[in-house]
Amino acid sequence: MDPEKSGALVDGDKINPGITTHAQELGIDVGKIQDVKGADQVLEFANAEAVDIPEDVNRRILSKIDWHVMPWLCGLYVLQYIDKGVLSYAGVMGLQKETHINSAQYAWVGSVYYVGYIVAAPIHNRLMQRFPPAKHIAVCMTIWGAVLACMAACNNYAGLMVQRCFLGSLEAAVNCGFMLVTGQWYRQYEHATRVGVWSAMVGIASIVGGAIAYGCAAGFEAHPNSTALTSWRILALCTGLVSTLYGAAMWYFLPASCVTAKWLNHEEKVLAVERLRGNHSGVGTKVYKRYQAVEAWLDYRTWIYVLYVLSSQIPSGGLVLLSSILIQSLGFDTKTTLLLSMPGGLVNILGNFGFGWLADVTKLRSLACILASLLAMFGVALFTGLANVTPLYDRYGQLVAYYLMYGLCSTGWFIIISMMSSNVVGFTKKTTNNGIVFTAQGVAYFVGPQVFRDGPHYQKAKYATIGLWVFSIFLLALNWSLNSKENKKRDQMVREQGIDVHRAGVEFLDLTDKENKLFRYVL
Repeated sequence: MDPEKSGALVDGDKINPGITTHAQELGIDVGKIQDVKGADQVLEFANAEAVDIPEDVNRRILSKIDWHVMPWLCGLYVLQYIDKGVLSYAGVMGLQKETHINSAQYAWVGSVYYVGYIVAAPIHNRLMQRFPPAKHIAVCMTIWGAVLACMAACNNYAGLMVQRCFLGSLEAAVNCGFMLVTGQWYRQYEHATRVGVWSAMVGIASIVGGAIAYGCAAGFEAHPNSTALTSWRILALCTGLVSTLYGAAMWYFLPASCVTAKWLNHEEKVLAVERLRGNHSGVGTKVYKRYQAVEAWLDYRTWIYVLYVLSSQIPSGGLVLLSSILIQSLGFDTKTTLLLSMPGGLVNILGNFGFGWLADVTKLRSLACILASLLAMFGVALFTGLANVTPLYDRYGQLVAYYLMYGLCSTGWFIIISMMSSNVVGFTKKTTNNGIVFTAQGVAYFVGPQVFRDGPHYQKAKYATIGLWVFSIFLLALNWSLNSKENKKRDQMVREQGIDVHRAGVEFLDLTDKENKLFRYVL
């Protein structure tokens, strides 16, 4: 496509001078961006004027993106969650006895994963500005598969601590990276549904992981002398090797962004970029902009996200590690426990996908998030109330309550991830925000297992969960109110200044939400 005919913003190695005029008309400061190197790589395919995309063409482009991107994200998320959950399954498969660790040490083995996560999360976010997020994640997955396989060689507490710490440092790239990848391919009101799809893979992982763990346990029980490796070691070895192969394939096949996708021709790349115009965030620049990093640290929304992830995910961190043990505490044997862990995955699938879809359809992600959180809180309240009668009172009722609690404990968080993808603008600001918030997630998951220390029935931990989740719902309502107020303020500014929001394509510049007054927060 000829830049002159298309009105493209790039002219050779410089940004079209006409962009300054557009920026002045829109009241946006672009003085910080002087040439292509300081701007978003998407400018090569961007039009200076907005272009209407026919709905049938938009659906065709969206479908093509879905079929080439989402399967890779979904498959990786299944394997990542299975890999992370191997320790939970191993907890009822003889790991503690074989490695000579007690319950307190087992909790620390679960927590140390997030020591690596906390240290590595900011590093990954900086690297994912320097290198394409999709490629970076694929490299990390290839390595963490090998690290997971090494778990089969661990024979003591020290070995497990080292192995889990390295695993956490590598898997820290996933959630923050997926948020960046989703923002690079999809429109704002397509984010929650897509995040709902790949996050629903947690449920698939629970089902598949439970079945694999059951197969390993049953196979070893039937043929105990057929191998020198016990069931949990076989589980770690198999899942680790599969992850290594998958990571290598993902690196080769998943493109870095829509402007490098081989399965899109030039015209389709222009349309794919045009679809992102309303996001006001482009597809990423490699240039680090200090002013955006400072803005991320000073933005009160960043700290609302931090408080939310701490209050909502501290309980989730304990539930992920102790999921199998909580079921076993209701009086079930090992193989039955592994099978009973699977229905919780179905609840997770329905919850993450259903509430993600609801968030995009209603365009009220905060409302969908609050509803999911209320349902999860009902589950933990029921679980706690039934156990208060006697620990095993109505254990099948407790099991249903557990499924609600476990299946929906992170649904709200995944919707918040999609909200961050839409509401944080400027690639440096986005990666800085990710580093702060996902470090807080690592802290939450580190603390979580330490909250669940009053086994075997964990009554105090259940009360703590209720209190923390009530506070998290308050934070959701506060964030909704503040964003709604800011949107109304910006709407008033546009009306007063008579700005034509369709005239220019400067939305593609790597500006933050405070600089670009056309930006509106997703509610």
